[in-house]
Amino acid sequence: MLLLKFMNKFILSLFLALIGFTGISSAQSGKISAQAMDAYNNGVELQGSGDIEGALAEYEKAIRIQPNFSEPYLNRANLRLSKGDIKGAIADYDKIIELNPKDYQGYFNRGVVNLDNKFYDAAIADFTKTVELIPNYAMAFNNRGNAKKEKGDKKGALADYDAAIRLYPKLFEAYFNRGGIKLELKDFDGSIQDYKTAIELNPKYAYTYFSLGLAYEDKNNFLEALNSFSKAIELDPEFADAYARRGLIYLAQKRKREAAADLSKAIQLAPSLKESYETFLKDAKKN
Repeated sequence: MLLLKFMNKFILSLFLALIGFTGISSAQSGKISAQAMDAYNNGVELQGSGDIEGALAEYEKAIRIQPNFSEPYLNRANLRLSKGDIKGAIADYDKIIELNPKDYQGYFNRGVVNLDNKFYDAAIADFTKTVELIPNYAMAFNNRGNAKKEKGDKKGALADYDAAIRLYPKLFEAYFNRGGIKLELKDFDGSIQDYKTAIELNPKYAYTYFSLGLAYEDKNNFLEALNSFSKAIELDPEFADAYARRGLIYLAQKRKREAAADLSKAIQLAPSLKESYETFLKDAKKN
């Protein structure tokens, strides 16, 4: 049967500080002026209550009072990201690293932003610096693997996912991402095993079942592929690609009524799929 190519999705893990906000240790607080500390704490309180603009104003006040106080830069970077200000966020991470070149958190967070915005070389450099500072940081290896994958360095990505799993054998993201690389490298059995492990670690992520279905398709194990796509749909009833893939298998098996239903559903959910699947749908509707 005709199998359309899919770009393997990867999972990018965000460091907690990237989406939340940080406090400050007692050791650090002894070096910060009372005025800067008050402004910073006000910002944390406002951020926690959802007042983004108020929090930004307080962090900026803390920075004006004490420009070498790194925590307001970190929290401001997070808020800038939430507002779509990528350049501003990166500038804040740059400043954090300037203030403390050994701040692995600054490198890691900047790497996440660089990767998310397709600055792959910069992301690789940031995650490399992160693991130089924290050699057992599994998530940094995982994310560097993602950047290498996007650069086309499949073997380098595979090595990083391997390292992440050695460091933390329960890292769902690394198994999922490694499964995708193995699928691209045509190691179908290895891919299937990684996806199964990922499912054991996180059984509620529909995309893992979908990816497992693709691996089974490449093995010509269409029964297991159908089961996997069906599970993906069970977890996410609006998963258009899963309906499409299941529909193609039904069509190949001459189960035209089921194929038509699935292909129609896929196009209904994602009209952009019409061009790819309309011919198959017409075939499914023929008597």
